[in-house]
Amino acid sequence: MNEKKSLKSIQLGPTLKKQLKKEFNCTRQTVHMALTYFSNSKKAKSIRKRSIELLIQEAKKIRV
Repeated sequence: MNEKKSLKSIQLGPTLKKQLKKEFNCTRQTVHMALTYFSNSKKAKSIRKRSIELLIQEAKKIRV
């Protein structure tokens, strides 16, 4: 049995990661660990929630 584990992560560009780092007053590593679901602390959950909000804002800027 050769099963691959599905990894969850939220993909953000460096600009948005810097914004999260500044908003949450934390390190780049903390943001990375939150976005890759390695950490599940209260702050990590808040970072993930905010990152999704930022992605939705970015998506609304796209014109087709």
